Amino acid sequence: MKNTTWRHGLLLAFVFWSDANLASTLSTPDNIQIHPGGNLDIQAGQTSVNLAITKPPSIAAGNIQLSPSGRIEIQAGQTPLNSGTIQTAALPLPGETKFWAIHWTSGITRIGDYFDIEVAAFAPLANANTDELIVGFGFNALTGGTGSAQFLGSSASSLFTDISARDGVNLTAAGIASPGLGSNEAGSLLSLAVLHFRAIAAGNWNIAITGDLSDPNQGLIYRNQARLAIQANNTVTISAVPLPEAWLAFLSGAGICLRRLARKPALLHP
Repeated sequence: MKNTTWRHGLLLAFVFWSDANLASTLSTPDNIQIHPGGNLDIQAGQTSVNLAITKPPSIAAGNIQLSPSGRIEIQAGQTPLNSGTIQTAALPLPGETKFWAIHWTSGITRIGDYFDIEVAAFAPLANANTDELIVGFGFNALTGGTGSAQFLGSSASSLFTDISARDGVNLTAAGIASPGLGSNEAGSLLSLAVLHFRAIAAGNWNIAITGDLSDPNQGLIYRNQARLAIQANNTVTISAVPLPEAWLAFLSGAGICLRRLARKPALLHP
């Protein structure tokens, strides 16, 4: 009788052990992903499957801001990334007006190409009174360097009337605005004029924008406050035009022929 009781107890223990093993399986046709910090509840009595535990890429952060330098800055300790927003941070205006000479190009500038230099004022009304107005501008351009470009003319911004070619002005670019441009019209980046060029010779071509305040037509001109001298510069690299493949092949073949002729012994005539 004792042996029978012992055997029944062993059989019951085996049954409970088998049920416990069945409780660690899950029936599903899909892949299962367990996220960090998540819980997985497994129901007993199902058939066995393989569980693939993966950790999807995630960033614990809050709102994303694009800084003025172009970097993406993420502040830690906030809500998950997919619940945040992407915003462009406001550009802090400098304490004084800055002038830029911008070379707009879609690639390499080669001999014969046409290109433009745009002259613009950044924060043109910095430190100005709220009722101040911009009424005009004027400047000259000096060029130099190992490269060369032909000046084809200038176009004043659409906010100005072009007066660069008027008698008594004769500047690289000049314009007037009537009755004037306030902060709403000028904005934070005010285009003054676009200078047009054609590349002539290869090398580094330099341009310097200058404003001589001894000339009343030059500088960034305001209605009330003193004029500002316009100073900016840029360098454009002008490349030589590559020879077409057909010409390269022709020159290569001609060079081979010349070398062979040079090695051919001279014939002696009696």
